[in-house]
Amino acid sequence: MTAARRRPPAPASSVQAPQAAPDSPAASLQVPADLLLVGRVSGTYGIRGWVRVEPQNRPEDSVLRHARLWWVRNPAPRGAAAPGQPEAAPRPVAIERARVHGAALVAKPEGSEDRDRALALRGCEVLVSRADFPPGNDDEYYWTDLIACEVVTPAGEPLGRVVAVEDHGAHPLLNLRSPLGVARMIPFIGVFVLAVDLQARRITVDWPLDD
Repeated sequence: MTAARRRPPAPASSVQAPQAAPDSPAASLQVPADLLLVGRVSGTYGIRGWVRVEPQNRPEDSVLRHARLWWVRNPAPRGAAAPGQPEAAPRPVAIERARVHGAALVAKPEGSEDRDRALALRGCEVLVSRADFPPGNDDEYYWTDLIACEVVTPAGEPLGRVVAVEDHGAHPLLNLRSPLGVARMIPFIGVFVLAVDLQARRITVDWPLDD
């Protein structure tokens, strides 16, 4: 019996990345203004066109599990992007299926039927429209919605603005910077966080000014 020989993958430059088919409604969509970076394609999964994705949050909580229209873009070469230079334009990719696989997600893009097509997406950033995020409960907030919120004491004294939300296992931490450059880390838990007003972009916390 003659052994089957696996065909080597084509060079990345000669492989066309999967994207929305011409007859797909996604193909004619304009790039949404509310796109948010939520993950990165880290590689392929299997030989049937699936990709492996590293989400920015826990795979179980990722919007990528449910969003069926992703926007992908090639990251700028390291050190090549000058300040103020526009990022690569994202392109739509319809997703047939997506599921959690260990510490990552695996997904089947429309039009990706073999490993070569999936390889063309490796390294791409994955963005999703904010409008595609499922609604949370009354006491739940997406981290991205907390970024740039002003944080104040109950007396209205400013502590800084949220520049990042970090999670080191026990609970999320609000990473703040004041106009004077003072850095603060405030646990995002009920004992400290008194109110969150996303419409006003303000978070009220029980936290001392001189911490």
